[in-house]
Amino acid sequence: MSRKGSAQPIEGPPRPWSDIPLDFVGLILGCLPAHLDRVRFAAVCPQWRYAARQVLKPPPLPLLALKDGTFHSVPRGERLRFAGCDAGFTTACGKWLVYCRPGCLLLVDPFSGATMTLPAPPRIDDNDESSDDDNDSNDGDEVALMDAQDSKHSIVIKLIVCSPDLIAALFNVTQSYQIGVCRPGASSWSVARDMLLWITYDMAFYQGKLYAVNIAEDLLAIDITVDDSTGDPHVAQIGQVINGKLKLNFKVDLEFWMRVYLVESCGSLLMVRRRIFRRHLDDEGQIQTFAEQCEPELAVFEAHFGQSRWAKVKTLGDDLALFLGACSGAICMPQCDPDKRVWFLDDYNMFPSSRNFIFGTDDTVLRKFSCPLPAISWRGHIGPAVWLFPPN
Repeated sequence: MSRKGSAQPIEGPPRPWSDIPLDFVGLILGCLPAHLDRVRFAAVCPQWRYAARQVLKPPPLPLLALKDGTFHSVPRGERLRFAGCDAGFTTACGKWLVYCRPGCLLLVDPFSGATMTLPAPPRIDDNDESSDDDNDSNDGDEVALMDAQDSKHSIVIKLIVCSPDLIAALFNVTQSYQIGVCRPGASSWSVARDMLLWITYDMAFYQGKLYAVNIAEDLLAIDITVDDSTGDPHVAQIGQVINGKLKLNFKVDLEFWMRVYLVESCGSLLMVRRRIFRRHLDDEGQIQTFAEQCEPELAVFEAHFGQSRWAKVKTLGDDLALFLGACSGAICMPQCDPDKRVWFLDDYNMFPSSRNFIFGTDDTVLRKFSCPLPAISWRGHIGPAVWLFPPN
């Protein structure tokens, strides 16, 4: 007989690891933000794979996608490859890689193998805009970003899969920027031409509506209608919902370049302004990142629709990290270093037309930022790297 109060042995055989409770699965996956770690967890056994699909968990961290067809896991930088994902994609949108193929755009989901076919970008000669040989905005940076795309077609700057029946794209057409919409499998884009889109930095699909931000930091709402007979979407109206009130100073000698991003975060629409001083760029257009020097300037603003204004954001949410680029996202990053809340890519050269301006403002703040996976270089690749966001 055992003495009173002594530990009693557990009766019966121990439960196998495959019978892990679902609440434990949620706790474990919440501590594994990297997509690769979650894949490894699900690969242990069929029971763990099933359990991983049943629990609610925050979205995984993105992958860094390079134009040579290699991918790197954040934050440790493990190298990955996906079958069927060739080198030379143009950009990314969420989980999709975008390839320019003869006569079409091909979207490929590396995680499931699914594909989607879209119309080819609008031809330049189909637009009213004409090129100007005396203007240097269409320079080598722009050409490099075209990848395999026909030079007679517009350049795809950004693409958004808004819904299974609605795709939106931002195109660069020589001297102007245009927004086009279509449905998968359509033969052409419905393109909107508007002076408000003259130089458009970014766009986002937020709470069921398409928004864009232009060179003056005006927030534009793009109203879309659908043809009842064909089901094709069209841009019905473009209106200004926030006046950016950014002062533009036209000069030839530039002090710095600017890049603006739109990103949804915790139910809010954020505008992130990044400025890179010209003296911090080398002859190849790369940022010279020396310790404690050459840090870009950053300011974050939240769209206050009721007051029609941008409101300055002083701090981000707990463990929240912003991954900014041609495809941006706000992701929970447990135990996030306060100095590594914003992850940039060298995509500012996507908008060479902005080099014709100096932006004057006094509400920009200096902060430290993280160079994504500094041991990995994409110099010499055709076009910049992009973020790829795995499905949850």
